[in-house]
Formats: sequence, C-alpha cells, structure tokens
Amino acid sequence: MDRRTRQIVDVFCATSDKTPAELQECIDRGCPWDQPIPARFARALGEQPSPTIPLNIAVQYQRHDNLALLVTKALEAGRPQLLESPDLVGKSPAYLAVQKGNPLCLGVMAKAGANLHRAIPHVWQFTDRQSNNLTDPDELSMPIHHALSQTVLSFTTRTCLSCAKNQIEAKLQVCTQCNMAYFCGADCQKKQWPKHKLVCKNIRKGDDLVTFHDKMPKQLLVDENGFLPFDNVVDNDLELDDDMNEEDYYNASIIWEWYDPGTMKWNPYPKRINQSLEDLRDLGSPRYMYKPGNKDAEGMQEREQSMNPPDNAATNHAYYSHMIDHHIYTGSGRRMRRRVVS
Repeated sequence: MDRRTRQIVDVFCATSDKTPAELQECIDRGCPWDQPIPARFARALGEQPSPTIPLNIAVQYQRHDNLALLVTKALEAGRPQLLESPDLVGKSPAYLAVQKGNPLCLGVMAKAGANLHRAIPHVWQFTDRQSNNLTDPDELSMPIHHALSQTVLSFTTRTCLSCAKNQIEAKLQVCTQCNMAYFCGADCQKKQWPKHKLVCKNIRKGDDLVTFHDKMPKQLLVDENGFLPFDNVVDNDLELDDDMNEEDYYNASIIWEWYDPGTMKWNPYPKRINQSLEDLRDLGSPRYMYKPGNKDAEGMQEREQSMNPPDNAATNHAYYSHMIDHHIYTGSGRRMRRRVVS
C-alpha cells in the first residue's frame, strides 16, 4: 500500500471509529478527507470500487460528531457539492441519514444545506450500524424512520406535517425546536407531537453542531430533476379495444393526485397510472411500481439497485401506507392522495 492510499484509509478508519479530535489530528497530518478509497485498493480487498468518501462513512456508522466536522470542512473549503457525494448506489449522506433513522445526522446535513428533496428513501434500514438489511416502510415497527421521513417531506414541500396544507391554504409556522416541520396551527401540532417528538430534539442537536450557517437554510421549492415527466400519450393510454367504451373500464370518479411544491397544486395522475394505482390498492399491494412513459417497466425492478438501471426498470414506487410517490433512483419523494368525486 502506497503512502497516499494509507492516508486515505486512515481517514476512513478515523471517521468510523475515532473521536472528532482524533479525526482532526489525522486530517492535520495531511490525510485527505474528501477522497474515495482508490479503486485498485478496493479491488485488492475483493470489493467493488465506490465513490464513497468519509462523509458518507460518517452517516453509515452514525457518527454525527464526525459528520459535523466533515461538512464544516466542505463548507469552509467552498465545496458544498460534497454534501451530495453519492455512495455505491448513488445515494447522498442525507438520504442515508433518513434511511437509517438517524435524526442527529439528518440535523447536521439539513443545517449544512444539503438537498433534502433527495433524502426521502423508499426503503428503510435498521439502525444497527453494521446492518445493511432493507425493509419496506412500516410506521409501527420503525416509528423513528417514519417520523423522520415525514418531517423531511414537510420541510421540502413546506406543507403541514399533519394535514398537508400548503402556504396558500394556511399560515404555516415552522417548529421552533427542529426548524424543519411545518404546522398550520396548534391543533395539528398537538396531533402530531407524539410522533414528531421522536425526532425533533435530536434533529436540533445535530443542527447545533454546524455553526457555518446562522440558521437552517431553506430548501429550494423544486428539484427540477427529481422526477421524470409524464408522457401524455403513453401514460393516458388505457389500451382499450375498439369495441370497448372508456367509461365501462375507467372509473373517472376516483382521482389519484400528486403534489407539486413549485406550483403548490395537486395534479391528477395520467389515466393509465391512475387506474393502476387504484387496481393495485384494491388488490392489497403495498406499492405500485411504474416508470413515466414506459408501459413495459410497470411492476419491474432490479434485483439489486444500481446507479445505471435498465430502461425497463420502474423508477417510481408509490407506497399506499404513507402516501408517498418515490423516485427510487434520485431519492426524491412527493405527496400523493386519493380523492373520490361524485
């Protein structure tokens, strides 16, 4: 192992297992804090080369203290793009913080100004730092993960954590403790407190570790590349035979909608996706998997998620349990709802 590689490995080890003072001492010796493990060294260990840098490792090992040190280094160096550094499957440190149910690490990333639009995971990970087991969202068994995910969604969409009202529908106030969750009034805040309290104070503790910004930076209302656009022709095609009437197949009284924080409006899903959302719900499925503009991708997913999925892999997983439509490759999530009209 050459000297440079040894230094990089030392930083990785210090990030996961040492104190912030020991990590800083390692960095002061000239060890690079912003580099991935060299590909040749990873291969020598029998591992796949990865873009992972120490910042990702700090979240993986739930070291919010070392994470705060590293994000501060990135901000002081004028390199905020490091906050979005991808791991082996393209996910950011903020995404992993929510996926592992760690409000302390999320508080650090939020205060640093990370893009939380891409921190709404469609699968959750057990909090054991060595565990890589992923599971579908389940509020009952993983209440902290649920509370964290809902808080991020409230923060990025600027909607009430409880009722999802936006800034046009109500005068929203941000939680004075975590500075992330929005509420339209005392009733909604009181209703959600038993859940939100599971993460609120620890988000603030993580926030307090980052002093580069005086206060929590606001998120842009829209992440332009978070979701693929719908195809008006393909996604509205119900594939009916010539002798079939649309009204006999398509129930126009049931409308599935997704929320656009940029326009602050609810938008109806195209007809084919709307019908599939309703059909899968009636069958008791936990989610509907689809890709805008690609019928062949419906219900299809990779065996192991990658950064370069095949064209026929579903990009969106819409979960009924918490009514979030996830883009599983960007890490983005948007609210969805079901309406019945007469």
